[in-house]
Amino acid sequence: MKDAALFDIITKEILEHEVFSESKKHIQHGRISVYHHSLSVARLSFVIGEFFNIRDKRSLVRSALLHDFFLYDWHVPEKMWSLHGWTHPVLAAENAKKYFDISDKEYSMIRSHMWPHTLFHPPKYREGWIICVADKLVSARETLFKR
Repeated sequence: MKDAALFDIITKEILEHEVFSESKKHIQHGRISVYHHSLSVARLSFVIGEFFNIRDKRSLVRSALLHDFFLYDWHVPEKMWSLHGWTHPVLAAENAKKYFDISDKEYSMIRSHMWPHTLFHPPKYREGWIICVADKLVSARETLFKR
């Protein structure tokens, strides 16, 4: 990561937020918490953003960090067989809006990160496509190699 200091500045407010820290309690894939999964997606998104010379790194990183800000354990029986994969992007975007001052662009990127599950809501921005790809790559790595 070329500009780690910028990444740290962008993520500081969210990573230190009391409610966001609750995501450490919830498992995402294997033994990986939602907190650490989100941080990995944000890091990879930042690196990809640097490669493609994305100017709006703030929106990219904040949206990547908040993309799974749904605040529940989806592994419990009542959630396990729900439509979590299709519905959590909306809840994450709403929670991000509730707890952080996010832009419409950031809301859109969080809302669309599960495309193609969110068939009618594809990413509108280059940054959104980056988050979508980064999330899939990180999820695959966590699911296949970190159990």
